[in-house]
Amino acid sequence: MSLQSVQRVTKCPVCLSSQFSTFYTIPYAPAHVGILWRSKEEALHCLRGDIELACCIDCGFISNIAFDSSLMEYTEEYDNSLHFSKYYQNYAESVAKRLVEDYQLYDKKIIEIGSGKGDFLSLICKIGKNYGTGFDPSYRGNLSPVQSSDRITFIRDYYSANYSHYQGDLICSRHVFEHIPNPFEFLTALRSTINGQSNPILYFEVPNILLILKDLSVWDIIYEHCSYFGAASLETVFNLSKFDTIKLFESFGNQCIGIEATPARDGGKSLTRNSDKIAELLTLVRDFSHKCRIKLEEWENTLQHIEQNNENTVIWGAGSKSVSFLNILNIKDQITCVVDINPRKKGCYMPGTGQKIILPEELKNHIPDNVIIMNPLYKQEIQQQLNSLGLNPKLLFAI
Repeated sequence: MSLQSVQRVTKCPVCLSSQFSTFYTIPYAPAHVGILWRSKEEALHCLRGDIELACCIDCGFISNIAFDSSLMEYTEEYDNSLHFSKYYQNYAESVAKRLVEDYQLYDKKIIEIGSGKGDFLSLICKIGKNYGTGFDPSYRGNLSPVQSSDRITFIRDYYSANYSHYQGDLICSRHVFEHIPNPFEFLTALRSTINGQSNPILYFEVPNILLILKDLSVWDIIYEHCSYFGAASLETVFNLSKFDTIKLFESFGNQCIGIEATPARDGGKSLTRNSDKIAELLTLVRDFSHKCRIKLEEWENTLQHIEQNNENTVIWGAGSKSVSFLNILNIKDQITCVVDINPRKKGCYMPGTGQKIILPEELKNHIPDNVIIMNPLYKQEIQQQLNSLGLNPKLLFAI
């Protein structure tokens, strides 16, 4: 990491408090978890950076204060789509349907910030017969910076004041906000781009740091995620940025937090500090490092047993959790390969550790004794696919 390019955070990027305390570090983490590495050599020599988590005692916001934004580049080789999973498809569809029904989004204009490959935007436009504009520099379409169909336009760029002529009845952003190092500045700029031209509903969805801390889900701490929110800090940053909260809730097995908001009128509502939620989070933060150390030791013992007994072990899912799991534990030969249902990842390699990614049907050539499941929400879906392949391995859960 280039220390010259790191602007170490000394104040909370949400509430500007100086009561910012470091509590957990992960050195030398892969900078990107979503890049498709086409060779093992490239994967082993991926860019890396340090993670140094600090928590704001006043609002509960958690940030990687060692984050180096110069390491981040979201190109067409970036792919973090979860929509190949039927379980996740059902979840995304339920979110889209609810938004359409709750806010009567029929024949309306939808903007998605960080639209990825366009899965969710296409879904919400289909359900409500809406018109969509997706902004994402990693969009994989033709070579033109703008790609349009009858109802959806994709722009390979960030949404900014340069695109203020694009206004929406709904502005949504799912699993993007945690990639933003200064969330208050981001929302303030978004508020300025809207600037009274419209009165949209905002829907943002982020990982739930409270569950990460409770479950000791250290695998959910990745370099790309420089910002971590609980309910209190998420509502705080929206309110400080002059948005009024409509709904604030946990979703996807409490692994995510969703917020629905609208531009505030007359300066917005007065900010109320949620002392109970912040106190709960601070207690979890205090114990996190010690408890994670015990958890990592347990996994080191499990992996040692696997190696000693020559048990063929694979991981199911080539996403961010697996990247963290493999790199934090410095796993090499104990895990032979990683399985993923996304066909775009077939034949690619895991960043930092170099395991090859295979499709489920290829497991017949790698008959596993153990399958490590990174996210228990997918257990039934994974078990069904293993059954269809005639495989009956032992299932191990990372959480």
